[in-house]
Amino acid sequence: MKKTFFKNSVLICTSLIMLITIFCSCEKKQTEETDNDMYYKGIIDSYVDNTVIATYRNMADNAIELSVLCKELKANPTDAKVAETCNKWKDARSFWEKSEAFLYGPAEYNSLDPHIDSWPLDKNQLDQVLSQADILTIDGAYARSNFGSSLIGFHSIEYVLFRDGAARQATDISQAELAYLCAIAEVLAEDCILLEGNWCGFNNLSASKKEIIANADLSISSNFGEEMKNAGNPGSRYRSLQQAIFEILEGCKDIADEVGNSKIADPVSSQNVLEVESWYSWNSLSDFVNNINSIENSYLGGINGFQANSLSNFVAQKNQALDEEIKNNINIAKTKILAIGQPFRNNLNNVTGAQEAMTACDNLFNSIEKVYTVIE
Repeated sequence: MKKTFFKNSVLICTSLIMLITIFCSCEKKQTEETDNDMYYKGIIDSYVDNTVIATYRNMADNAIELSVLCKELKANPTDAKVAETCNKWKDARSFWEKSEAFLYGPAEYNSLDPHIDSWPLDKNQLDQVLSQADILTIDGAYARSNFGSSLIGFHSIEYVLFRDGAARQATDISQAELAYLCAIAEVLAEDCILLEGNWCGFNNLSASKKEIIANADLSISSNFGEEMKNAGNPGSRYRSLQQAIFEILEGCKDIADEVGNSKIADPVSSQNVLEVESWYSWNSLSDFVNNINSIENSYLGGINGFQANSLSNFVAQKNQALDEEIKNNINIAKTKILAIGQPFRNNLNNVTGAQEAMTACDNLFNSIEKVYTVIE
């Protein structure tokens, strides 16, 4: 009898120990998951506010200034004004290229990506447009309704303003081109505001931007940034915070792949200068570097550098070597891209340099891929 009692006591104690162990293990796991979720929320919030919206706000501000300069150039064509307008195009362009790690969301759903950055320019159709009798009276509304994506956006403006990497002489730009320039610059400014507004919400736009959207009879109905921040809750297309983090990673991987295996590889393979993006302005390598900057800003959590709530900080806590690898590969990719030689269109025969840049982009892609292993 005593022996049986002893055995039962041992069994009961063992069972209690196992239950306590399981309970503690589950509690620890739940605590870790809660901590991770809190960190993920901070990463997403910082990414939306300090990287995406900040980038689009700067782009929209510069695009509005570009539109104003185009009107001033039309009213008083001077070489100095052409040069000033060219510089402002580069400013606005830089923020567009820094946005290419997040071409999902409004840029995709509202077809704003092709509207802003279709390449190549349809030169034959453009010549037809410039020969129209009423070209001198067109405005942004006309351009938006009548011109396809290959006749508007950054590259159509680039064509009017630049030749062989330099600002055109004012006397070489026709009145028809100036009228066209003003119309498409107006559309570009509106599209950039649409991108900002669809990420931050119409009510969070400045009064002047709201007025531009209203005057163009356009509307902003979404607040994609809030939806992304609300990941895992009703009303968000992201079923979990992890899924939103994965979207960030996919955007970074996509542009790393595109820079190396498309933007660089395609024209080098074909040796066709017409496949080089931004070749009128000779801005191609700057475009590519800014594409890598878009990855860096996404990873570090903001356009002004490292943020405490960032993928970088989270990865460093989980795997410091991986964090250093990613940041190192970002810098190598930018260095190798510039090493191809400026302008890119004149260095398509530098196959070795191009291959090194492509390899650097592939290495960056592979490094970002490893982040999935630390997202639980």
